[in-house]
Amino acid sequence: MKIALKKKTELMRLNLEKILNSMVFKNPFQRVQDEYIKLDNIIKNMQNNINKKYLESKNLYINSITKLDSLSPLKTLSRGYSIVQKNNKIIKSKNDLKIGDKINIQLSDGNVNAIIN
Repeated sequence: MKIALKKKTELMRLNLEKILNSMVFKNPFQRVQDEYIKLDNIIKNMQNNINKKYLESKNLYINSITKLDSLSPLKTLSRGYSIVQKNNKIIKSKNDLKIGDKINIQLSDGNVNAIIN
């Protein structure tokens, strides 16, 4: 019984020494500092991802606006084209017109009414 008690005491002493030599007791704030560093890295990573998504969205927005602007009927009119209408319907072919038809011509700076001769 005495030998078993000595072994048990020795085991407990070794466990105690192991615990006392662990990082928690040598430098108790090291783990907290390590976690702060991990947290800072996570925050920086999140900020980088947010900035990346923002730039991607901004570029997509600019590209969409550019496409819309190039397809704009007003942009087409500013290049010298016009929109010809008869009875509020757009004329797409000369076959849609006959002599005496009243038409409306929309230009970049206003409208003109005309009669086909």
